[in-house]
Amino acid sequence: MNAIKLPFKFDVELIKKELSQFSKEDYRDIYNASVTLKTLWLIHLIEPINDADGLPVFLPNAALKKCPYLLSVFETFNCPVETFRIHVLDPGASIQPHRDNGYRFKDGMVRLHIPIKTSKNVELIIDKERVFMQPGECWYCDFHKVHEVHNYSEEPRIHLILDCKVNEWLTGIFNKVID
Repeated sequence: MNAIKLPFKFDVELIKKELSQFSKEDYRDIYNASVTLKTLWLIHLIEPINDADGLPVFLPNAALKKCPYLLSVFETFNCPVETFRIHVLDPGASIQPHRDNGYRFKDGMVRLHIPIKTSKNVELIIDKERVFMQPGECWYCDFHKVHEVHNYSEEPRIHLILDCKVNEWLTGIFNKVID
């Protein structure tokens, strides 16, 4: 299976309102060989802090602390979250076919997407299969498989992306959806 819709629904209007406090200068260009420069932008909302054993724990940064609703979204996930970021793919931009190794359930790390702004003219293709996501939904996709994204719309595609370590809580969520 290429994608699974998880049983969460988030208020994208509240997220958009909170994101409106950030300007283009608050986002960084993502360097990725699969993407044309200056077409894919991100803002990180958590940062690593070492725990008593010297291991990183990812906690809200200053940007997330200014966004109470997004903070509640972060706190919804009762598992270790190592990435909690906003991705913006500009109109007309594409992410070329590639793999994100290690981001699948059986590897113990999953990448989740929560679309904030999208359209029918945005194509996410995983293993030659198009996946349709609606704003506010939460999706697990097997990005270990070859995938690509094309924003054929005239608006930016905005997603909240989480990388989560699989634990008992997340396994229970997946088991409920798959059964």
